[in-house]
Amino acid sequence: MQVLSFSALIAGLLKIVLVSVHYIHANPHTIGLSPRGIREKVALENPINEVDVAIVLAADMSGSINQIEANLQRESYAAALESATVLKVIKEGMHGKIAVTFVEWSSRGSSETRVSWTILSDAKDAAVIAKALRKKSGRLRSGPHGSNTSISYAIDASVDAFDKLPVPTFRRIIDISGDGANNDGTSVDDSRQRALRKAIVINGLPIGADVENGETTTEYYSRHVIGGPGSFVIPADSAASFQSAIIRKLIREVSSASGKARS
Repeated sequence: MQVLSFSALIAGLLKIVLVSVHYIHANPHTIGLSPRGIREKVALENPINEVDVAIVLAADMSGSINQIEANLQRESYAAALESATVLKVIKEGMHGKIAVTFVEWSSRGSSETRVSWTILSDAKDAAVIAKALRKKSGRLRSGPHGSNTSISYAIDASVDAFDKLPVPTFRRIIDISGDGANNDGTSVDDSRQRALRKAIVINGLPIGADVENGETTTEYYSRHVIGGPGSFVIPADSAASFQSAIIRKLIREVSSASGKARS
C-alpha cells in the first residue's frame, strides 16, 4: 500500500483550499454574503446535494371538491409516492433523488402547504411524506376554504414555492390537478407565462370529463394551463383512476429528468 508523504498531503490540502477560495471569489452569487452565508451557498451548490427534479404537487381543494374527494386526492398522492415503480424510477436518476412539496389551493389567496420541500429517494422518505399527507386536520374541512377555482393563483403560489427550494436542480415542475377552469383571480395565461419565463414546466392532471364553455377539463388544461419543454396532460376520468394517473405522471416526469423516455 502506497503511503503519502507529509509534504504531499499538505500540497493536496493546499490545492483544495485554493480551489475553494477561487470558487468563492469567482462566483457572483457569493458576493456580499457573510462567511456563514457563503458556506451555506457553497453547500447548496455542491453537486452532492443536487436533485434530479423538484416538483410542486398542487391539488385543487376548491368548493367543487367535497371532503371525500379531498381525502381521496391526498391518499392517491400518498400511495403514488410510495409506489415501488415510482421509487425505482427515482433511483435510476443521475442523483437518485427528487424534491417534492404538496400545496392545496382553491380561491385566489387561499392555499395551504401540507408538505414542505422534502427529499424523496427511498421508501423511508416516501413513508414520511405519505404520513403527512394522510394526517387528519382538526378543522371541519381540512384544506383551503375558498369556493372558487383559481388556477392562476395555484401557479403563482407554486412559482413562489421554488424560492424556498433548499437544494439545486436543473429541472423544476409544477403539477396542477383540478376539476374545472380558472374562474377567480388573475388571468391563467399571465400566470402561466410568468412560470415559463422562469423555465418552470407546468403539467396537468385534469379530473373528470365535465364540459364547460364547449371545452372538456382536459382540453382546457391542454390549451391554457400546461407549458414548457415536454409538458403534458394525463387525465383522470374518474376518482378511481386518479391514483394510477398520478403514478404514470410521476414516472414520466422523473424519467424525463433523468433522460430516460417512458410512456
